[in-house]
Amino acid sequence: MLLENQRPMRAKEIKVVTDHLARARRQAIRFLASFLLVTILFGFGFGLTQDKYGDLPLACQVIPLLKAKYYRPLSLSRLVRTYLQTGNVPALLSCLGDPYTKYLTAEEYNRLLEENKGVYGGIGLYLEYTDGYLVVFKTINNSPAARAGLQPGDRITAINHQPTAGLTKEAAVGAILGPPGTKVVLTVQRGSTLPAQDITLTRALIDPSVEWEIRTDPQAGKIGWITLTQFTEETGKDLDRALRIFAREQVAGVVLDLRYNPGGLLLSALEVASHFLPGAEDIPLVSLQYRDQTTEHFYAYPNSHPSFPLVVLINEWSASSSEIVASAIQHLKAGVLVGNTSFGKGLVQDVIPLRGGGALYLTVARYLTAGGYSIHQTGVTPDVRVTLPSVPRAGAGEADLALLQVVDHLQTETALQILRQLITVRRRPAA
Repeated sequence: MLLENQRPMRAKEIKVVTDHLARARRQAIRFLASFLLVTILFGFGFGLTQDKYGDLPLACQVIPLLKAKYYRPLSLSRLVRTYLQTGNVPALLSCLGDPYTKYLTAEEYNRLLEENKGVYGGIGLYLEYTDGYLVVFKTINNSPAARAGLQPGDRITAINHQPTAGLTKEAAVGAILGPPGTKVVLTVQRGSTLPAQDITLTRALIDPSVEWEIRTDPQAGKIGWITLTQFTEETGKDLDRALRIFAREQVAGVVLDLRYNPGGLLLSALEVASHFLPGAEDIPLVSLQYRDQTTEHFYAYPNSHPSFPLVVLINEWSASSSEIVASAIQHLKAGVLVGNTSFGKGLVQDVIPLRGGGALYLTVARYLTAGGYSIHQTGVTPDVRVTLPSVPRAGAGEADLALLQVVDHLQTETALQILRQLITVRRRPAA
């Protein structure tokens, strides 16, 4: 489950970064050597007996990277002191207060690479920790999770009878994913009064990138409906195929549903936005702002698709890449945004492989939308807001789930009403 934007390393910066990292690594090693000499004299040996500092070689890789590339300036001496106090790299990273910067084990890193390709073995759901609970916030259509009746708001309290309390999201996801045909048992709590129950699911090959269909509307005629569940390497290509079919079938308008989409690859977001923005090649759709205040602009790609009347659905679960796409369409007035204010994740991560097979998932920049704004912790505000004040960010009870379903339905109906209006205006002959 991918919740963060990722960007590739720019070729022109590789040598600069390499030299910078080499200097930072040498400084870190010298600093670590000095500290460790003192620490050995005053308790390092005791720390080893308490299972601390067992990942010292990893720390020697991670600390220079944090110093050189983290999106906020960090003190080398403070990083070293924090490591010496905490005794391991994951604890050091948690002290940054950044939930998106984390160490990935070799297994987690390989799984991330597979997920970025867009196809993996699993049960077809997206998870998030909310108020200490592992909560389902979306299932993929026709997936094992959907067929088993799992719903947004369900709490997963155990995986294969192992409690999820205290597990990282990556560890929980790793326990759920697996080869197609194998089984996984989820203990599911729905509502605050119903007892938890075990549900056995058989994993399948999940291809969640793009779901689309052509609906027949009694007023507007053919309408193309596209649901993006995440942004992977294949999303742009899959969307291109869907839009070509829409053009061939002469759909009157399109609804792009980004609700519950947690994000994904930055370049995938650029591809998706470009498909809905013909003639916008000279306009930056997103800009990355680094800690030295330098800014890197990413522009729209050439687009051969016709311009459809467009409505975009977002809600409080739409994050990162979803917000980039939605804000670009809104800023360039290529469509109408309907729903609820989005999640508000305006940070970008690099995935940096490390010796030993793992990787550092590192926040390297914040991003600015096409309008030049940071939406971090504020989100994208829709043009037409459709929500109920009593619906929490992540309802876990039966009443909350029912309200959430009501809101989803109202947003869908509102999107259709607005699309009909846009289609009518498009069909109206010019005066």
